[in-house]
Amino acid sequence: MRVDGAKGARFDEAFDYVVVGSGAAGATAARALASTGRSVCVLEEGAAIDPKDFGDDSWGAFKTMFRDMNGQVARGRAFIPVIQGRTLGGSTVINSAIVWRLPDDVLAEWAALGLGDALPAKDLHRYWDEIEADLNVAPTPPEAWGGFNKLMHDGARKLGVQAEPTRRYASGCRATGQCLTGCPSGAKRSMLTTYLPQAEAKGAVIVTGAEARRILIKDGRALGVEGRLSAPGRPAFTASARRAVVVAASAIQTPQLLARSGVRSAHLGAHFMGHPGTPISGFFDASESLWRGATQGYDVTHRRREGRVKIETIGLPPEVVFARLPGAGRRWKKMMTLAKQTAIFAVQTRAWAEGTVREGPFGADIRYDLTRRDMMQIRRGLRFAAEILFAAGAREVWPGIHGLPEKLLPGEERLLDAGPDDPGCYSWILSHLFGTARMGARASAGVVGHDFAVHGVPNLVVADSSVFPTNLGVNPQHAIMAVARLCAERLADRRI
Repeated sequence: MRVDGAKGARFDEAFDYVVVGSGAAGATAARALASTGRSVCVLEEGAAIDPKDFGDDSWGAFKTMFRDMNGQVARGRAFIPVIQGRTLGGSTVINSAIVWRLPDDVLAEWAALGLGDALPAKDLHRYWDEIEADLNVAPTPPEAWGGFNKLMHDGARKLGVQAEPTRRYASGCRATGQCLTGCPSGAKRSMLTTYLPQAEAKGAVIVTGAEARRILIKDGRALGVEGRLSAPGRPAFTASARRAVVVAASAIQTPQLLARSGVRSAHLGAHFMGHPGTPISGFFDASESLWRGATQGYDVTHRRREGRVKIETIGLPPEVVFARLPGAGRRWKKMMTLAKQTAIFAVQTRAWAEGTVREGPFGADIRYDLTRRDMMQIRRGLRFAAEILFAAGAREVWPGIHGLPEKLLPGEERLLDAGPDDPGCYSWILSHLFGTARMGARASAGVVGHDFAVHGVPNLVVADSSVFPTNLGVNPQHAIMAVARLCAERLADRRI
């Protein structure tokens, strides 16, 4: 059953479980809880967009499916856009469906922090096996690569570096290059088209246009969630929870909701981590079909562990590509005609930086500053990406970095090592967000315990990436889903 908060009047009902958020964590938790036969309500702040209504322009997608119309930023020495979905299915609707199990070195770090029993590798791998079977995970096949993914393949092979086709929840990808604006073919197995309908078929009630404002807590127990619907007049709603409230609202929204609800912890909203990424472009003699191919179909992992960088292909809508081309006026217009001969690689770093998330007067107040070590990693990663582009046959590389030449020729990659330390000189996005309600055995060590429950409120659990104790260094959706599944199944087994 679905309730459209854009049309409905006041909503006031009771359920066994209330889940806040419908992305990778919320949808996975809801499906697992609904499978027990208990009643489940899923609250989603954004609207439900029918896949048949997905367009191919970024502005239309930004208005309907992205938080703050893609204008959310982290503030520090640079203003860094923070990418999040705000729609039924969350960021799984607009991401590239990339699948990464947590690497063994990251799992070892978690175990060293005392979380080996709380987040056991054997259970996570069992869930990953099941999720991959559910969602038809497969490497991006050559027929879906397009020109720009093949360039990374060719350049990496020539240099002899570790690289492989990206594993994705997109078996049958038709290579339209429209992951960012919603998959028009339905090949991408987002939560919108998979786990949410499955939870609904098991009796879950899904409420869209429902902004959760506060968790009702009394005598150390969560009683439900109250908030506002998006209908005219913003009518109030209350979703009461007989057994538990599951918060799966992301590393940005979860700490704000918990703080508004009276949860107090030195760790709440702290330890904000992510994967800042910056692009670099190569210019080739022939057209590389920038707008045809899996949006992200290949990645280089050669320096993931020691260098803390991963390099990915990225296909972007034309209007996004044009915005960062060099030049101005007539010269910029000329560069637009050359864009079809470019390939863009994104350098993503497992940053050391930790920031904070608080509620501000106009939404999330996100503070985040890259460290000197992070900037060194980025510069080395950019040089490595340039080497791969040149090995693939690029005539020029366009770094897009203030203070460096507009174009680099083969042999000039070393200039990237001497790039500026100031993050404001680079073009960034920040995605893959973690840590603002971290897990710790005691209240002095984290916001939630090893049972995922907020310390002091045993039936208020957090199931999203805000509980992660460290940065991952790999795309997190697969990890989020397995952790949410673990959280939900443990919750269903508990007497609370």
